[in-house]
Amino acid sequence: MRRHPSRLVAWCLVVVTVCVGTAMGVWAQRRDVPAGQALRIPGASTYLAAPWPAAIPGAGAGGRPFLASVAPDGRYFLDQYGQPFLVRGDAPWSLMTDLSPPQAELYLSTREQQGFNAVVVSLLGSLGNGGPHDDGRTHDGVAPFDGGDVLRWNEPYWERMTSYLRMAADHGITVFLYVVDGWTIGRSFVPRSIDQCTGFGRRVGERFADLPNIVWVTGGDYAPATDDLAAGSDVDRCWDAVMRGIRETGDGRPFSIQLDFDESISSDNPFWAPRLDWEFVYTYHPTYTAVLEAYGRSPARPVVLGEANYERENNQPESAPTTDETLRRQVLWSLTSGAAGEVMGSHDWDFPGGWETRLATPAVEQVGRLRELFAALRWWELVPDRADDLVTAGRGLPLEAGTAVDVLDDDYVTAARTPDGAQAVVYLPSARTISVDTAVLAEGVHVAWVDPASGQRTPVPVSSIFTTPGRNDGGDEDWVLLFTA
Repeated sequence: MRRHPSRLVAWCLVVVTVCVGTAMGVWAQRRDVPAGQALRIPGASTYLAAPWPAAIPGAGAGGRPFLASVAPDGRYFLDQYGQPFLVRGDAPWSLMTDLSPPQAELYLSTREQQGFNAVVVSLLGSLGNGGPHDDGRTHDGVAPFDGGDVLRWNEPYWERMTSYLRMAADHGITVFLYVVDGWTIGRSFVPRSIDQCTGFGRRVGERFADLPNIVWVTGGDYAPATDDLAAGSDVDRCWDAVMRGIRETGDGRPFSIQLDFDESISSDNPFWAPRLDWEFVYTYHPTYTAVLEAYGRSPARPVVLGEANYERENNQPESAPTTDETLRRQVLWSLTSGAAGEVMGSHDWDFPGGWETRLATPAVEQVGRLRELFAALRWWELVPDRADDLVTAGRGLPLEAGTAVDVLDDDYVTAARTPDGAQAVVYLPSARTISVDTAVLAEGVHVAWVDPASGQRTPVPVSSIFTTPGRNDGGDEDWVLLFTA
């Protein structure tokens, strides 16, 4: 999530106070963690975080394809028809609380036309996640709870939430729904006991049971307030109880958690690792490092680049501004490193004035074409070329996961191919010559340079040596080399 500087200052002051007064360990050393993440919840210390109830398999709804489950090999998602589902997301975090119904319709219909099939959204609002009020009230003053009691639901609020989720379904959009998150805990969501966490989750599961387009998420800029990560904090246990309540309704939809920046992978946290259905990668660095790290972990889970640098936004002031090339690199590095999809995001995540005029941009067009490029392939069979079997020379040296480098300050070549060698994709972020072992490719493959800025394809002969064609349509030097049979 992109944080407002003014709120960061407030959080910094809170964290300093906690550090001095309570010595909260690793969490207390964070300079920008929302104070609510240290919330103490009655009954949480004795809560038994046992395995969740087994989900009841659903028959699967008809209609538009939505993300429904994880493939048997754990590498990608399936829709309700059993077909591979490539996540092509945006991040309108505060859509539910900031937008009127006509505005929500405008946003969702536009994104549908642009090829997006997923959005990242918070169910409850707070100032930290872009909402208009810290107590969860919407832009027109509708509160989620009566008297702040998380089990006393204000029906007009929940009717609106349900209608927006149905609206997203009507436009073929899967919602990665943050039931509770790192900004609402302790603000708009303040449980009075651990049992309330379970009860809230059960009500959410029942309320949205018939919606076909939900994937569950929690966390977000989240650093647990505990020295024992495996045991979990009070907030960890509350969120576990929320998901337990959802699962008790028979809901088996995939779940994950977003941890903290500048780089994290969901399974980094030992409390949450056994509970995950997929890996949320969060990084402001060259995305291939964290995606490859997540892809290589066991058990295999779908990897989604859930958040990276957003369009027109860079939270690292010492780094170069985010450009269209930055966004292309993030997408292409991820999809050639084993990702089952990615989320783009823009500076309009909290819908500032004029957001309607910025829905269509060159970056949206470019990323859309790159997504279509992969969607036309057997992308779910692409295996990252980690052993240099395909690209044998000219790749450069890969960074180690966690290395703090701006996206534009690294130019490692990533590649992936299907096991039968009939399809392969190489991403070259800068001008160079590479060597390719054609023996690992299928006979009769066709080769083309793809301009990532325009989508233009230029066929070239099969060879063991390839040199980038010069500057692309955006004036940059990154190119895609595509092999298809």
